[in-house]
Amino acid sequence: MKFLRNTFAFLLIPAICAAGYTLVKKFLYFTVSAGSLYVPFWIGILCYIVFQIVFYKPMRTYIFGHELSHAIAGILSGAKIKKFKLGAESGSVVLTEDNIWITLAPYFFPIYTIAIIGIYVLLGWFTDIKQFYSYYLFLIGFSISFHIALTMYILSIEQPDLKVYGTFFSYIAILTVNIIAFALIASSAFVDDIDIKDVWLHAYDNILKIYKFLYIGVLEIWLTFQKTR
Repeated sequence: MKFLRNTFAFLLIPAICAAGYTLVKKFLYFTVSAGSLYVPFWIGILCYIVFQIVFYKPMRTYIFGHELSHAIAGILSGAKIKKFKLGAESGSVVLTEDNIWITLAPYFFPIYTIAIIGIYVLLGWFTDIKQFYSYYLFLIGFSISFHIALTMYILSIEQPDLKVYGTFFSYIAILTVNIIAFALIASSAFVDDIDIKDVWLHAYDNILKIYKFLYIGVLEIWLTFQKTR
């Protein structure tokens, strides 16, 4: 199974590159064309970076979200929580069952960002909250920056979670789902300017193109090799 997982992960790399390229390109185009409307989002990103550099890494907050992500993924998978422990530098959650979704959820599930979006949407059902949109964008940027910075930091330390399904496969899975998650978050935060359907269609087109290019290249190499034998 490890060999099959690693093979699948390796074959998935071109798709990740194509999808990531599409998302970055769309986001950069959106950034240039949006003007000053979404400045609070970028201020939020910058503020967290400055906060972490000048003050400290809010590890306890991250660890709580990390373990809560394990727990939520477990509940959604039908598991029951047997133990939830939170410390200053580490935490743990014991569930009745495990799978790849539960194991890797904290690395691709920006729980605080999802919570902010959920609260904003929920409040929007009961009252007009358009006047708070700039604060909403600031919190989205701040929480996204928090998730990326501390996830990268925690992955730089040896993580037992990654060894369960293999480190290489886990990294590929984390990259894949993060691209999907950030595309969905972007379409939720910038609903008037980013069309998730358009992003998916362009990503799908680019993925097909890169695999077609690789197939033709490999086929030509194989035919050339056969002729020289």
